[in-house]
Parts: sequence; structure tokens; C-alpha cells
Amino acid sequence: MIIVYPSRHVRHRPPNEIFNGNRDPFAEVPERIENIRQSLGEIEGLRFILPQRFPLSWIERVHDRAYVSYIAQAGRSAGSSYVYPSVFPYGGNTHTMQEVGLRGMYSFDTYTPVNSATYEAARGSAMAALTAASHVRRGESVSYALCRPPGHHAEVSRMGGYCYFNNAAVAAEYLSTRGSVCVFDIDVHHGNGTQHIFYHRNDVFFVSIHGDPDSLFPYFSGRTEEQGVGEGIGYNVNFPLPLKTSDQTYDKTLLFVLKLVRSFHPNYLVVSLGFDAHIDDPLGRFSLSTSYFRRIAHLIADLRLPTVLIQEGGYNTAILGEVAKTFVNGFLMD
Repeated sequence: MIIVYPSRHVRHRPPNEIFNGNRDPFAEVPERIENIRQSLGEIEGLRFILPQRFPLSWIERVHDRAYVSYIAQAGRSAGSSYVYPSVFPYGGNTHTMQEVGLRGMYSFDTYTPVNSATYEAARGSAMAALTAASHVRRGESVSYALCRPPGHHAEVSRMGGYCYFNNAAVAAEYLSTRGSVCVFDIDVHHGNGTQHIFYHRNDVFFVSIHGDPDSLFPYFSGRTEEQGVGEGIGYNVNFPLPLKTSDQTYDKTLLFVLKLVRSFHPNYLVVSLGFDAHIDDPLGRFSLSTSYFRRIAHLIADLRLPTVLIQEGGYNTAILGEVAKTFVNGFLMD
């Protein structure tokens, strides 16, 4: 298994996120990936590499070009200080050239600030996803991109949920030039961005198991009735589960989802790999055990599909390394 590590992510370290009017400590910290990387280093046979450089056009195939430019320009303007949105579009109006207005136009929450380090970190994260996808496209059976910032909440032209560029969508778009792709999202929060990007397409099948949006972020997406539009009808499937979902309850849904994936007959699989469904995660509120992540991995590996693993959430830095190592060991089981 190839592990792609984007070293520049450590420069992106917002001090706060704004929630309910409070400045809380930022949960999406560099230690998340550093701890995973250190723990995976204990597994023999893994190959660690840095991201390659790919044309920016691969990111712009899933994101609006003006949005990509905005993240770069806003970061340069902000310098080392992080800027947050404070006014969001309303009344159907979306046109503005004013700096404060642009922050809200390209955001959907107040958890996802920008500074001079953000663009390089987000681009490096997307390059890690592309690197992992390129190795799979060339014949590697599985590769794992330690993406940070995460990406599955980033929509075509809006950042949110700690996400700027949608790494899983970029990888899926890259692979879709060679065949059909399934994106399977197991992060506890619905991948609203990935759904948004592929909602009208039938060459990328998006399926997600996540917490019920009536109880969990991002609140406005992830319901069963969201099934795609136009040619994409039936190629978007959501499985919202209640809070405190156990290993046993999750397993029933997982087995059903894997049957759906098989029925799609994809050429490639992209897994949005969140560890925030763990019982000890401070944001997830599910009850999955560490050992169960070994079974999840083994069942996914049993699909025998060329697979790209894309790191998404997981916010208990004390356990992330062990959970990731358990997952990888499960994937490598014979």
C-alpha cells in the first residue's frame, strides 16, 4: 500500500472556529495527520511518498475557477491572520466584489477560515489525492492519501466543514477519465460537497453512510430522498443513521451498501475515510469501536476493486493513529 503524505499541511493551523457565536479551539489540527502517519509507520511494507504536482485544471474540473482563485487571493490578502465570513448571500443575490461579501459568498459556515497558508495546504491535499489516484490508475491495488485539510464538504464553489478543495471528488474525476467510479463516504458527517459535485452524473456513483442530518452537521443534506437529478437520478444514495449507532447496527447497513457498490460494477473505488464515527470522537456521536474499523476495511477490500483511500474526518488525536493502523491492517488482511 502506498501512503501519500502532504507535508505542507502543518502550516495550516487556524486558532479558532466560530460556533454559536463562540471562538472555540479549532478541531481540525495538524496532529490528526501527524499521529496517523506515525502510527502507520509501525506497519511493515507500506511505502510513504510525497505528492506529485498535477495541473491545477484537475481541481478546476470539480470546482469553479473563480472559487479556486478566490482561495488563493484571499489567503494572500489575509497574510498570517485568519479571516472568517460574517455575511452570507441572501434574497437570491450572489453578486459582490466586496471582500467581506466574497468571504460569505464562497463559504457556508464559520468553521473554515482562510489565511496565507490555506491555499498551499488545500492544493497540497488535492495533489495528494491525485497522486494516490494516479498510482491506482497505473495498477496499484490500493493507495491512501493522508489528506489535510479534508475535502468532502467542499462544494463546487463553497468551502465549509474545514474543507476547501474536495479531494475525493478530484480523485474520482481523475479516475473517471478511465472508467466508472464509486465514491463511498464513511465519514460520520454527510459529504454534501461530493454529492453536490456529482449529483447530475451517472458515471460516478456516490453512496454515503452518515449521521442523520436532523441531528448532525451539515444539517441540510444527506437524506434518503436525495437521489440525484437528470442523468444522475439513482446514482446518489444516502443512508442516514441515528446517533449512538453501534457496530452491529452499522454492519447491517454496511453489508447492504457493499451489495449496491457491486451492482454498480465500478472500475474504481474512492473511499472518503472518516474516523469520526468512533465512539470516542468528540464531534461524531456514533459508537463504533476501534476493532470494528478493521472489519469495515476488510469488507471494503473484499470488493477487490482498485481503491483510493482519502482521509476525511476524525478529531480525537489521541486515538486516530491506532484507528488508522487498525483500518489499514484490516484492508491488508488476506
